[in-house]
Amino acid sequence: MAPMTEGHVAGLSEQARQAFAARLARELGDGQALTGAPCAAYAIQGRTPVVVARPAQMEALGLALRLAAEAGAALAPWGAGSRMALGFPPQRLDLVVSLERLNRVIAYDPADLTITVEAGMAHAELDRILAASGQALPLDPPLPARATIGGTLATGLAGLRRALYGSPREVTLGMSGFDAAGQPLKAGGAVVKNATGYGMTRLYIGSLGTLCVFGAASFKLTPLPEAEATVLAAAPGPGELLAATQAVNALAVRPSAVVALHVAALPELARLTPGHERRQLLAIRLPGNAAAVRRGGAEATIALRQAGATPLLTLDGASHDAFWASANDFAALRTHPREALARLSALPTEMGQALDHAERLAREQRLRLLWLTDLLSGALWLRLSAADAADAAAAGESADDDAAFAAALRATLDALIRRWRVVTTLACPPAIKPALALWGADPASLDLMREVKRRFDPERRLNPGRYVAGL
Repeated sequence: MAPMTEGHVAGLSEQARQAFAARLARELGDGQALTGAPCAAYAIQGRTPVVVARPAQMEALGLALRLAAEAGAALAPWGAGSRMALGFPPQRLDLVVSLERLNRVIAYDPADLTITVEAGMAHAELDRILAASGQALPLDPPLPARATIGGTLATGLAGLRRALYGSPREVTLGMSGFDAAGQPLKAGGAVVKNATGYGMTRLYIGSLGTLCVFGAASFKLTPLPEAEATVLAAAPGPGELLAATQAVNALAVRPSAVVALHVAALPELARLTPGHERRQLLAIRLPGNAAAVRRGGAEATIALRQAGATPLLTLDGASHDAFWASANDFAALRTHPREALARLSALPTEMGQALDHAERLAREQRLRLLWLTDLLSGALWLRLSAADAADAAAAGESADDDAAFAAALRATLDALIRRWRVVTTLACPPAIKPALALWGADPASLDLMREVKRRFDPERRLNPGRYVAGL
């Protein structure tokens, strides 16, 4: 449902907004602020800021937040905008703080497998820098050329290799940034052995910019594997998928990802596996040295057959990279006018039940369902959309009946939440959001979360209303 407006603070008058915009542009100088028409490009779910700060240095970021605090202006951090569809629209929005110019490496120690970078750096650029030293930060966000470090930390969303390499909370050693008043804050450190403030780092990650604005972060890295390959197999049903996952996970070469998906979810994959467009596919990602990967591929093929799956082909090189880039992008927060993307979390052993439940609900509500699931970590992504024109006509319905789609989507998501609780609607048409429980069932820690928000942002100016229960 729409978030409750707790402790609502009245917004600025238009005169006060314009005065704040003029002062911020004057104080930042050097083209570090945008006003007027260019601000429309930074609108968040229908809310357009009166000014956009584009600091080029950390000091300017702090200044922008201090000026906002003095004016009582509500603000939202912005990396590249690829995940702004997440959550409810902001209740107020005067300032967008764009981190796109804070995109530098602060410190890098390849021997220690650690790096510190500014929050505006894109993942693809960081991957390029690390690859030169044979290292990686395998967080696997969708659209890595746009997705920034700050956006990944703010959302806390993990990628498909989480089971082996960890989530953002697990690989982040420390961070620095600014609180709601524009005062510097720091948690954790830049080396693995430094645990000072580590718990605070975990608190900030995943808070969707409602507690602080990230300026920089330090990470522990992992060596790039010498070789990688992906074994693809078809499975007749969820039972075989689970059995195959358990068999493959017991092999000597530990997979970095085991993903099941509806073949039609990835058009390129459907072309690679003709005749299997409607089947469930299993993809096993095997990293290691070249000999180990070859052995792992052969052993995985045998294990898959024994589990009732049918091995199809093995990908390596460019085809392997292209497959995983496409699989990662399945979770991109891009949807059509009558489409929604949701993420369900449960135990890995419950993924088959969750998938059966989602498919049954989609059939009952006449929704088209495409899905992808991480069988090692227990995450299921669901793309639910209205039936196409032919299907809708056959059902006697209008293909562009937005109200019918909204009702069907709500019924499906409500049923999933009642059963599984942790079901987040990542993206959907904005007009539908007030009727949906976007963040799933209220967490048991909700009262504590409210108290944390009150202490860190008493005036409710950081991304107000976008997070769980309107935090």
